[in-house]
Amino acid sequence: MKTKRKAVGLVLAASLLVVVPRARAQEFEWRVQLRANTVAPSAIDATNATCHRTHRFQVQPTSLPFMRVLGEPTFEVSPGNHHRVPVEFDTRNMKPGQFEALVRVNCLTCKKEPGCREDHQNLHIFLTVLPGLANWSAVHPELKIFTDGSPTLRWRYIAPEQKPSQR
Repeated sequence: MKTKRKAVGLVLAASLLVVVPRARAQEFEWRVQLRANTVAPSAIDATNATCHRTHRFQVQPTSLPFMRVLGEPTFEVSPGNHHRVPVEFDTRNMKPGQFEALVRVNCLTCKKEPGCREDHQNLHIFLTVLPGLANWSAVHPELKIFTDGSPTLRWRYIAPEQKPSQR
């Protein structure tokens, strides 16, 4: 009976050794919903969680069809800290629908530190573009009036019950 316990213990230890990765890659999902023709600020956080030295990180790519990095894409993060990289989502000229892309935050110097398991983080972005708000000048052009022949437009009062419902 004692030999059975030892054998089980060895098998368990061997399976634990197989599970622990050498370079750790994490994947995160980022779900965003924006109306069409919207520009919205946001940020990507890069964390130096397991290393004991300051390391250099890089966000790639810096531009997607619907998002771009506003700050420096390459930066340093000290141990146990994080760095926030400003980004901007832009749905101008996009039709409603589902879009996705992958952004990768790479640690450029982590492999040089013995015992550091940081490598990269994948940020899988899922963007849902919702229909935009109604453009009142296109919906009710007769409700605009010109003043003194100027191209500047001035709206007449529109009662709420006269506005078409927004979908």
